[in-house]
Amino acid sequence: MQYALVILDGASGDAVPEFGGRTSLEESATPNLDALAQAGMVGLMQNVPPHMVSGSDVACLSIMGFDPALYQVGRGAIEGAALDIDLAPGQVAFRMNLSSVADGILKSYSTDNLPTADGHALALELKSALDDEAFTLYPGISFRQVLVMERGTHALGLAYGLPHDNAGLDVSEAFKPKAPPGDTAAQQVADLLVGYMCAANEVLAKSPVNARRLCEGKLPANQAWVFWPGMRPGAMRSFQESYQKTVALNSAVDLLVGLARMTGMRVYRFEGVTDGPTNDFAAQAAGAITMLEDGNEVVIVHVEAPDAAGHDGCSAEKKRAIEESDRHVLGALREYAKTHPLRIAVMPDHPTPLSTRKHSHEPVPFVVAGPGIAHNGARRMTEAQAARTGVLIDPGHAFMGDVFLSGS
Repeated sequence: MQYALVILDGASGDAVPEFGGRTSLEESATPNLDALAQAGMVGLMQNVPPHMVSGSDVACLSIMGFDPALYQVGRGAIEGAALDIDLAPGQVAFRMNLSSVADGILKSYSTDNLPTADGHALALELKSALDDEAFTLYPGISFRQVLVMERGTHALGLAYGLPHDNAGLDVSEAFKPKAPPGDTAAQQVADLLVGYMCAANEVLAKSPVNARRLCEGKLPANQAWVFWPGMRPGAMRSFQESYQKTVALNSAVDLLVGLARMTGMRVYRFEGVTDGPTNDFAAQAAGAITMLEDGNEVVIVHVEAPDAAGHDGCSAEKKRAIEESDRHVLGALREYAKTHPLRIAVMPDHPTPLSTRKHSHEPVPFVVAGPGIAHNGARRMTEAQAARTGVLIDPGHAFMGDVFLSGS
């Protein structure tokens, strides 16, 4: 038997007026997801422990079957792993967004999902101007870059504003990390980071890439925003060692690729699979079938688009992302399951409510269907119907072994 797990990043959330008091999952037309719910088990899973920050680093590690409390690596280091950055002792890796600000107000944390070509060009300008003995910048995907700092261990104790939590707000101070009162060493690191970001903003203000974008009527990427520090991870058992299954993953997001590499997963990349509204859902669906046909026992497909829409507060786009995922990805998997023994699971990693545009800690709905899974009465995979089943997987990392791969 094979196993396909689809992560609809940030798909769950709150009821909103534009959907008549329904959530995005309730509003979306999802015939394939409904069919899975009507044949299998629906419930809730708690992917983010209450003492940890809600994010895909924690939540997706849970879904993959690893206890995030045991592997507190830091998202910057995970995304660095996706770029094959081998951190030395004492080095700290950060996520650095190329965001867009006007008159101090954050217009877009992602610069309207900055094309990777523009992101790379801007990163190379920043590298040329600012790389030194203290900082090295590595180009990532889209607006996401990775900044490595030498001798930056005190950065782990700073408080960071998150760009995706500040949409539409004055961020003239929010982008600056804060040191604990009286911690001189931490304050020195905070000052170095602020100095780097301010220097980067000066480079971005003069960038020919941004000049072109402005002429094209597009937002400029004029705010470097450093956050999410992490250091080299300690020993982590691979997925195959933990579950005795071969596994592969597809995602357009460096974070997921980094998690996959840290846990020994085979990584697939497919043309057209992106981290936002331009995602080619049909290409991602075809890719999922390729991964299964290649003989991987467990296949993980990560769809970022619902989360991106949630952070943008765009209800119509979030609904479209869920429906396109259902039509193409889940449709293809259900078709494959007609001729192959396949167990399918679908869930968000964390909620991304449209009203707040931020991640939250609530448990997310899940569905699992296929050989060996009994129906437990739900008709759809929605927040309310999942709650009514009375099934709660807490902690969420138990889902992989106790539910999804159980009996195998």
